[in-house]
Amino acid sequence: MEGGIKIKKLTTLIVAIFILSLISSLGAATEIIVQPGDSIQNAVNSSSSGDIITVKPGTYTENIIVAKNDLTIRSESGNPDNTMIKAKSSGASVLLLQGNNIKITGFKTVGATRSGNAGICLSSCSNCIVENNELLNNCYGTYLLRSKENKISKNTATNNREYGIVLGTATDNTLSGNTAFGNGRGIHVGNSDGNTFSGNTIQDNSVYGLYVCPRSDTNHIYNNYFNDNSMTIRNGIGNTYYTKKTAGTNIVGGPYIGGNFWGKPDGTGFSNTAVDKNRDGISDSPYKNITGSICSDNLPLVVYKSGSIKPVAAFSASPTSGRAPLKVKFTDKSTGSPTKWKWDFGDGSKSFLQNPTHKYSKEGKYTVTLKVTNAAGINTATKSKYITVTKKPVAAFYASPTSGKVPLKVKFTDKSTGSPTKWKWDFGDGSKSFLQNPTHKYSKEGKYTVTLKVTNALGINTATKSKYITVTKKPVAAFYASPTSGRVPLKVKFTDKSTGSPTKWKWDFGDGSKSFIQNPTHKYSKEGKYTVTLKVTNAAGINTATKSKYITVTETSQTSTTALSASPTPTAALSASPKSGNAPLNVTFTDKSTGSPTKWKWDFGDGETSTTKNPTHEYSATGKYTVTLTAGNAAGSNTTTKSKYIIVTETSQAPVADFWGSTLSGNAPLNVTFTETSKGSPTSWKWDFGDGTSSTEKSPTHTYSAAGTYTVKLTSTNAAGNSTKTKSNYIKVAK
Repeated sequence: MEGGIKIKKLTTLIVAIFILSLISSLGAATEIIVQPGDSIQNAVNSSSSGDIITVKPGTYTENIIVAKNDLTIRSESGNPDNTMIKAKSSGASVLLLQGNNIKITGFKTVGATRSGNAGICLSSCSNCIVENNELLNNCYGTYLLRSKENKISKNTATNNREYGIVLGTATDNTLSGNTAFGNGRGIHVGNSDGNTFSGNTIQDNSVYGLYVCPRSDTNHIYNNYFNDNSMTIRNGIGNTYYTKKTAGTNIVGGPYIGGNFWGKPDGTGFSNTAVDKNRDGISDSPYKNITGSICSDNLPLVVYKSGSIKPVAAFSASPTSGRAPLKVKFTDKSTGSPTKWKWDFGDGSKSFLQNPTHKYSKEGKYTVTLKVTNAAGINTATKSKYITVTKKPVAAFYASPTSGKVPLKVKFTDKSTGSPTKWKWDFGDGSKSFLQNPTHKYSKEGKYTVTLKVTNALGINTATKSKYITVTKKPVAAFYASPTSGRVPLKVKFTDKSTGSPTKWKWDFGDGSKSFIQNPTHKYSKEGKYTVTLKVTNAAGINTATKSKYITVTETSQTSTTALSASPTPTAALSASPKSGNAPLNVTFTDKSTGSPTKWKWDFGDGETSTTKNPTHEYSATGKYTVTLTAGNAAGSNTTTKSKYIIVTETSQAPVADFWGSTLSGNAPLNVTFTETSKGSPTSWKWDFGDGTSSTEKSPTHTYSAAGTYTVKLTSTNAAGNSTKTKSNYIKVAK
């Protein structure tokens, strides 16, 4: 009995160890490394639940959709300033999250400028973390749409056109330690319930700092720093703007946490002027009917009297770009009355003045940092690659690989100097790119000349590499000869008609002689019927064409002389209809020979032949084809050749017009660069900018001088027709 108990215990232990081992193996996460030149989206697509995607410092131009659960995407450095994701399309969010338990940390997201798109958008997400990111120059900074129980913390949203942070039908989310300044609007809470906002700094937004719509209920908003001219709070149900008074350092340095700091930049806000006789950092009176609502903050914060408010660093510079040497005036825009300043200009130089002037002597992109200090603390502002010092660029590039078989994918790398800001690649096959380091696929054989044009504020430079990319396919051997019959000695000219760009040729003339040139001439010294073979080679392979008894050589004799006097040798002649058209092209050939031929041999120039007197032949590929007719009778034969006689072209189609523009909104005068992206190889363009002016350039730049909303049209034309693309209300110009 005792032995049975021991066996049961041992069995139970083994099973437990097996289960733990299985759980451990299932839970193992994989780290996926993404480096500059790689795609973060590809990493997301290949990831599994629980994986960690680590992104090396660099700039990544793409729009990323994360539709998986339990995934971490982080920058390796943890510093948003050196790991930037730039929207490839301004009409989509830079990062669109559509899953649960996703963590995004350590990125700068820029460029999602079209309406409704964000630096980071959470759509129908839950339990996600968005932390320590910089959201700049988008339409929205962070957008929570139909999402719940997410944590948004320690992010900075600035210079976003519409909103820094916006909630739409979002519930039970926590937003803490975020900064929204310099946006169109700071925080917008629309139809969203049960969210908590604390420790956020909202200031210097142009339209308003905070908006809470009347259908947003039970939100808890406390210990935030609001310093904007306009705040709009509708009533809602159960929204609270303070918490229980608790000991602890609040957002403006006071000793108690309670409500919010309600300030204005000009110093006339409630918290700027409130009385705090007991010096606890909380107003002696509540802030009732906040901005006209029925809501109140019973514990509004004020500047703590025993010391000053912790400063918030901010600055501007003018100019921010130009050619070396560049003198720049820096202006301190910090709040909180700093008493000390420390500037780092990014080139090894520093200053401790409040508003210094600095001269940059070398080209480059310089990151500027300002650290400000007062009795309450220290704050730092950094603007990455803020100052651009340029010289005229010098274009240079390389590609890998530079040769291979169809289809050939080639990676092009820009090696230009002078810090270009725009790139235009021409791949030699009709395709173009405006990326810095594009990848292009060549679909047809050929030798392609590649051109790179680079631009910066100082000028343009172009580099061209002639026949730089060689794309091959396995050759197809074909040839013809003239004449193909005659008397000894017979000199025959052989012409290579092979396709696929062969690089080597080997002819066998059937009489023991050979040649390795492309188009040889050979003399036959003995009568006979000779079989001719051509072997062609390129990097992709080898192909052989053989024409049996192709060359007929006869001796001079009395018999033949007599026959010739009785029946003359024919004179070959031909006609064809039609002689040109689109592929596939059916051509009817008509024998026009004299001398009563009894035999005919046609060579259509595409490797096909016929012995019919008046054949019809179909050409299936584009090209210019040489046609040969050999007509014969008992007296002999004669050959006629018409070089490039049949011309077959591709079917032409009208283009499909399309375009996009950069800088779609702003103050007048507004410069907008339009880029044509039509399909179908248009040859001419007509732009209507909507303000009474037009252009026939392919990709023009236009200046809008007056405020208004403008509709832009592009008509693209080629030989087959035209089409028009219209984008209504596309450009918005303010005064």
